[in-house]
Amino acid sequence: MTRTHKTLCIVFLIITVLIILSPELDYLGSLSFIIFIFALGMFIFSTLPSGLVAWITLCAGVLLGLPEEIIFESFNIDIVWLMIGAFIIAEVLVKSGLLDRLTRWIEMNCYTKGRVTFFTFLLIQVLSVAVPSTSGRASAMLPVYNILSERFHNHKKFFGMGIPVLILMGANTTLLGAGSHIIGIGILSTQTGESISYMEFLIYALPFGLIIGLLTLLILRVMYFKDFNYDFEAAVEHDKIPFSTREKYALVLAGITILLWLTEPLHGLDIAFVTIMMSLIMMLPGLKLISWKEGLAGVSWRLIFFVAGAAALGKLLVDYGVTDYFQHILMSVFSGMNFTSELPILIIIILISVLSHLLITSHTTRAVVLIPVFIIMAESFNLNTEAAVFIALLGINFCVMLPVSSKALLIFYESENRPFETKDLLRAGMLLMPVYTVIMILTYYFYWQHIGLSLV
Repeated sequence: MTRTHKTLCIVFLIITVLIILSPELDYLGSLSFIIFIFALGMFIFSTLPSGLVAWITLCAGVLLGLPEEIIFESFNIDIVWLMIGAFIIAEVLVKSGLLDRLTRWIEMNCYTKGRVTFFTFLLIQVLSVAVPSTSGRASAMLPVYNILSERFHNHKKFFGMGIPVLILMGANTTLLGAGSHIIGIGILSTQTGESISYMEFLIYALPFGLIIGLLTLLILRVMYFKDFNYDFEAAVEHDKIPFSTREKYALVLAGITILLWLTEPLHGLDIAFVTIMMSLIMMLPGLKLISWKEGLAGVSWRLIFFVAGAAALGKLLVDYGVTDYFQHILMSVFSGMNFTSELPILIIIILISVLSHLLITSHTTRAVVLIPVFIIMAESFNLNTEAAVFIALLGINFCVMLPVSSKALLIFYESENRPFETKDLLRAGMLLMPVYTVIMILTYYFYWQHIGLSLV
């Protein structure tokens, strides 16, 4: 055992003792928090497969007293089924030939450093409007990543980390960019009667989303997109091949899928159900797109198991009062404060919401835990609750430090040829977090407070 390992073990033991001695948490709450910390440490510092770590940790939790249902119910979450359906649909796009067509388009148009980065950024921004789920957008971009990483083989890390991180930054642009936005606005409406419409959110958020997205792209380019030494001809012409029947079927069904995603408020069907339903339709033998066997073979089951395990670990924190414990701590801290300026309040809201992903791995759970706290805080200090909630929601969107903090990151982290390690993400996150925070503060003073989002 190395000195580093010994130090980590000592730190873990100290944290374990402190958690056990906390009177606010019962046995199951303390156990849930301890195994979560353990799993998080193993994700970062261990070479074991992340999925194996998650499931061994859950099994250990069951042996120590957690109910067995946490194992069996871990697949009872929509993100798991959304990803299964998305993988099958992606396999349909590959087998139909549409991905080959996209590859030929990229070969013709993406032959310089500027063109390929602009194409990647633009496609992600379009998906941010069209696909109402960060994990859905990540699943849709995975085949594109495979094409780009094969063509620009020396820069897999840039595309593998840049695409999901830009997806997370793109979530800031619209109300449908993240499920936490809907939940946060719903809590705001329920507790105060105020609300933020789709168009209002777009006006408030779009400038910040585009600015932080472009800055993120620039930072990642400097870090991971150096030495662009590829010898491509500037525009290799391909004969125009008409769409085959399989391509037409795949294109129409993919278009219907996206349309159903966009119209979720009208038909009321969850996007996970829509994705599974459309993937099943695409596997019908009469369409000759893909067989049942081929569809299931296209699913990355390693990733599915990891996401299910990581989600179960996060759910334990909610079910056994760990998140409530931290919510009470925040409330007690705020109750003893007296603000004379809006800057300290702004910084507190931003820092708490930005850092919350290190403890609460679920986007939606962060909104459920933090938004009521910020509403009470705003009402206690006579602040603009709409502004406080909106700023907090954008802060919650920052979740770049760890793979488990975002399903979009997990999808790429657990892909076949893992394009980045946790330490790479930590390094990028440490650079991006202060930039994200500063841009939020500057946007507040130069834009938000002038269009009705002033805190005081």
